[in-house]
Amino acid sequence: MVEFKEFKIADLFTKRTVKGFSKVKEKFRYTKDGYHVFGQNIKYQFPQKVLLDSKFLFEVNPNKPIIGYASSTGSVGMISESFYRSGNNGAFQALIPKFDNYNYRHILYLLACLRKLFSSKNYTTNINNVPEWVVVLPIASSTGKIDFQYMEDRVKALEQDRVKALEQDRVKALDNYLTVTGLDDYKLTKNDKNILSTLPRTKSFTIGELMVGQTGDVDIQNKDISDQGEWFINSGVTNRGIKGKTTRKAKIFPGNTITIDFFGNANYRSEPYKLATHNHVFSYSGDVIKNEKVGLYLVSTMRFLTSKYSYSNMATRKSLKDEILELPIDAQGNIDFKYMEHYIEAIQKLTIKNVIKYKDEVINKTKEIIN
Repeated sequence: MVEFKEFKIADLFTKRTVKGFSKVKEKFRYTKDGYHVFGQNIKYQFPQKVLLDSKFLFEVNPNKPIIGYASSTGSVGMISESFYRSGNNGAFQALIPKFDNYNYRHILYLLACLRKLFSSKNYTTNINNVPEWVVVLPIASSTGKIDFQYMEDRVKALEQDRVKALEQDRVKALDNYLTVTGLDDYKLTKNDKNILSTLPRTKSFTIGELMVGQTGDVDIQNKDISDQGEWFINSGVTNRGIKGKTTRKAKIFPGNTITIDFFGNANYRSEPYKLATHNHVFSYSGDVIKNEKVGLYLVSTMRFLTSKYSYSNMATRKSLKDEILELPIDAQGNIDFKYMEHYIEAIQKLTIKNVIKYKDEVINKTKEIIN
């Protein structure tokens, strides 16, 4: 049975104010041989390292991390590198352990205790007396002293749980991607590689030749949005223009169509949806949209539209009708739908491959850190 005891922060750490540099007066230069700058949220002020006068450097042994907190924001975190601090007020504090034989796992354990305390405080009034706060820590029953081995073992167990969760997430993500795309695996075949590396023969077609554009018939507004009904498509790139669902009586456009808004943003729609008259979003349908993969390929050929249309030059059905798309053709000069499908399938495989590679890198990096 693990025993616990209360300890004041002042008994565990020495508090030291970290005076920083003036963001107005001090000039610095970016260099890979410099140091990171921490802001008031105990995060990097910017990703690059910089070099400043040595008087501003707060030195930290990477093997002996400290805890930093900012009374101005109520944030707290572990710092395991020498650093600069932006701002020359007294709001940034360092907590330096008074015990010698410790490692980053011990600090992680203590940081978890502190974060729980910080989350329960109102930082505008209650963070000026951190040294008086009390944390409950495990102790060895034989000595009554802090049980650092228990703390380390507990963090190790959590780290292993994290790795296991990441590995399970990788498997789940792969299964989900393959299910959504209808693929058996994500390995690029010889044909996939050939399609991705070879430019097809193409022919010019206008949007008006290929599809028919329509508009909404009702002025749907925010008050009409709910979690029921059909999707309401808005203009813009956020969430592919999906605003929410609505039961407002309006024209329903079928799935397997394409929408283009007045900015030139084009999206394939697999499900039925509604459009508002004031949002200037147009629905395009036609036999050329054979299926989802063809629809996605067609949308990819329309990406240039966003460079042509804006608030000052809005797309209209009339202007879009004459826009030219370059589509692949077969030996007979007909649109090569099979090529379009295979191309999108190869891109899907490549995307899944990159996502899985990223997840593997995260898992390996996590293992590297905890080992």
